[in-house]
Amino acid sequence: MISKTVFSDKLSIDKDNIRTPAYLQLSQIIKKIIASGEFPPGAKLPSEAAIGRHYGLSTMTVRQAIGVVAEQGLLRRIQGSGTYVTTPAWTQASFTWDGLMELLADRKNTTLTIVKASIMDANPKVVESLCLPKGGKIIHLIRLVSHREKPFLLNEAMLKFDPQAPIVEAELELSSLSGLFTGEGSHYIKKTFLRVEPATLNAQEAAQLQASDSETAFKINYIFYDYKDLPIGSGWFLTPKKYITLTTKIGMWDQ
Repeated sequence: MISKTVFSDKLSIDKDNIRTPAYLQLSQIIKKIIASGEFPPGAKLPSEAAIGRHYGLSTMTVRQAIGVVAEQGLLRRIQGSGTYVTTPAWTQASFTWDGLMELLADRKNTTLTIVKASIMDANPKVVESLCLPKGGKIIHLIRLVSHREKPFLLNEAMLKFDPQAPIVEAELELSSLSGLFTGEGSHYIKKTFLRVEPATLNAQEAAQLQASDSETAFKINYIFYDYKDLPIGSGWFLTPKKYITLTTKIGMWDQ
């Protein structure tokens, strides 16, 4: 039986809430309970059936809610034993792109300039990363994104050359860039791999970004994949460090 002092009746499920499904409401309740300290790391949660009976939910819904919390690193499932509260691992932290995303979100004052667009033979490195045949061709793009006429993001992109693919036209739009960070606005992209590393602007890059030569910057390398899990584009973004603040929350947060 679920303890009333832990699963309080004050933490209820609103089944009429269309915007927030029951499983998401339950995942938030579980996080609140963990954050309260009633279930410390190593503690075992009540069974899915018991939680379901308490809230009037199906076992499938409960399992889905626990899955959400487990993906966030707060729970661990052990087959044949149960679900246990874990100590959050630093290696599982997900960071948000504060600063950069604020600029990309301000579409009214943000502009995209195509500096270069050409069709060319892919070099061996690109052939390998995009799984192209030897002698394959790519669309090579260099783009500059500005906010209130001040450039803040330089992008070089290599796309598989396919005149029939919607990616060719879509990649010329600002939404294609912000979509790589937000996961929105790119119906042909299933997933994206990003790697962030420190960099120093060379003279040409500094001139394009109206920054100081040798200024410290972030370089964000990426590869994105279609729904066949095939790589269809790669490249990098370059932005002075002042435009990126990486933030995350680690530990037992309510939300």
